[in-house]
Amino acid sequence: MKRVIFLVALIAFGFSATAQTMKVQSAYADMKNNRLANAKKNIDAACENESTKNDPKTWHYAGLIYAKLVEVSKTDAKLFKKQKIETPVLVLAETSTQAILKSIEMEKAANTIEYVNANINTLKYIVIFQFDTAFKVFSDRKYQECIPMLENVVKISQIAGDKEIYMKSKACLSLSYDAIGQKDKAVELYRNLVKEKTTEESIYINLFIANKKEKEIEKATNVLKAGVKNIPSSYTLLGLLTGAYVEAGNIEEADKCIVTLKSIADTISQNKSTILVIIANSLRDANKIDDAIAMYNQSLSIDPSQNEALSTQTNANFGLGALYFNMAVDQLDKAANLPVGEESDKEYNRLMEDSKVKFSQSIPYFEKVLAKKPNDIATLNQLKIIYSRLQMTEKYKEISAKLESLRTK
Repeated sequence: MKRVIFLVALIAFGFSATAQTMKVQSAYADMKNNRLANAKKNIDAACENESTKNDPKTWHYAGLIYAKLVEVSKTDAKLFKKQKIETPVLVLAETSTQAILKSIEMEKAANTIEYVNANINTLKYIVIFQFDTAFKVFSDRKYQECIPMLENVVKISQIAGDKEIYMKSKACLSLSYDAIGQKDKAVELYRNLVKEKTTEESIYINLFIANKKEKEIEKATNVLKAGVKNIPSSYTLLGLLTGAYVEAGNIEEADKCIVTLKSIADTISQNKSTILVIIANSLRDANKIDDAIAMYNQSLSIDPSQNEALSTQTNANFGLGALYFNMAVDQLDKAANLPVGEESDKEYNRLMEDSKVKFSQSIPYFEKVLAKKPNDIATLNQLKIIYSRLQMTEKYKEISAKLESLRTK
């Protein structure tokens, strides 16, 4: 009698296993026919049942079904609404991801590859959706919120072999850490990205700034060299590298960079005036004053009806104002360091008079900047000093009042 009962139990178990296997097949058929709620219900049951939950096929289908739900939520709102599924789409996406990973893990343990390619393709679709969602949060500057989302995308995109999404999500992650003040994590990610030859310009700039802040000048310069190599079209990085060479006194390398910048400016129309200002700034800092003035004026000569040229004219005018301002300050410093004596008094007066001339020359350029950017603090502060030096009392009072009003806002 006991043997009969045992046989009946085995037969019952066989029916149960077959039923669950049928649920897996039914789930797939439902998905193919857009009966997505039924597909989800059947595959959820199969993922929990003892007879099917250890089969990579079950989890492969689960990944597909949940990915299909994500896709339909974006492409066919009417069909998705018809399913009456209340689970948030982000959760559906993550469920798909985890199911795919489980299927891959099971196949790896069993040394089989039946579903690997299909699983990777599904993973690539889902990770793009996850990145787009995370990137929107990042763009809204909700950095703390987007960090775990981006960390997940970095991990999954690496598994999926999607290098583009991997690099983009890692770049956003590094910038997010920087934005919330976790500089060490940000710098570590920046360095990894530079080694991986990222084409995100901001990564090189931020790592350059971080290295320079730590007084690691050689490292800072090497970061820019890597950036110029990996993004040869980036005149911004090339301009920063030029400035770094000038600051280090390596005028020979700075001149080579300037030649390259000029060749870029000669071959383009868009952003031409911006590049000319970058060159002018480098020449100014290298104390090549006449060349710098010529380059600023060349930038200003570009048709201001072009939006890019119009915005860059402000930078060119500020650059010229700063050039004459700095020359005036240099004359003051020289005058202050003269020894006492009759000849020195003559030289002192000459230097003081020359400084006034240079301060006066800077005024129209700074005032042109204010005409476009009336609340620019740097320009207002420069003019305040100039008006004080030249004893332009009324203008000094006006600028001082403007600065005070901006501070109290």
